[in-house]
Amino acid sequence: MSSPIHANTNSTVDGESRSAGLSVVIVGAGIGGLTSALFLRQQGHKVTILEQSRFANETGAAIHLAPNSNGLLRRLGIYAEEINANLMESITEYDIQNNLIRHIGLAEPNKLWQHPWHLVHRVHLHEELKRRAVSTDTPGIPVELRLRGRVTQVDSSSATVVLESGELVRGDVVIGADGVHSKTRAMVPGGDVRARSSGKSAFRFLISREKVLNDPKTAQLAKRDGELVIWYNIDRRVIMYPCDENRQLNFVCIHPSVEGGAKDNTDGKRYIC
Repeated sequence: MSSPIHANTNSTVDGESRSAGLSVVIVGAGIGGLTSALFLRQQGHKVTILEQSRFANETGAAIHLAPNSNGLLRRLGIYAEEINANLMESITEYDIQNNLIRHIGLAEPNKLWQHPWHLVHRVHLHEELKRRAVSTDTPGIPVELRLRGRVTQVDSSSATVVLESGELVRGDVVIGADGVHSKTRAMVPGGDVRARSSGKSAFRFLISREKVLNDPKTAQLAKRDGELVIWYNIDRRVIMYPCDENRQLNFVCIHPSVEGGAKDNTDGKRYIC
């Protein structure tokens, strides 16, 4: 969102007018904001990122880097295997009684895809994006990353962001990458729609794979490198897969947001939780 964009022009080269980069303000320094900043930086734009936190204690679990995502990262010079990502090698599914539903090996698909499918610790990816954004060793103008920059308002007509301190930050264009509770979304025409609950919640945690393998009761669950395992029930499921070069196991437990009593589902049926 922005006022009409008019890039400044420099002197001509071989009779051709060359435009200087835009001044871009990005709200939010998560994976989306930092990735956007890196691509814009490569194109010669000056980027300022406003992040409300201090990055004092970064948290997060594992995430997927599907082949198309990996392709974009590689255009930025980021190779996931260099930041401790491991290959996604198989998918195994069980029912609630631990009966095998299916096992799918991904050795052949990984050879066919243009880029590999990786599983990576979110913090490792975020740290690498942040490092490259502010680095003087990558192409373009280093990104100005401003922490504790909580945004209270965005004026789309002038591409101006108002911080909690009252400071105004102006640019040629403002990009909103500030998540589900976005301050910028309301400034986009039709963007004043509030996020609503899906009725599901996800609880995430990480466990050392070594501990799981050392326990006879659980060892068989983590014996394969790069294996994503899912246990299904009617209205919930548990997902487990490794990251950090197969050293940590990431768990995602998806369940109804409100427990107890009957629930209405999208198929019209009612289930008892």
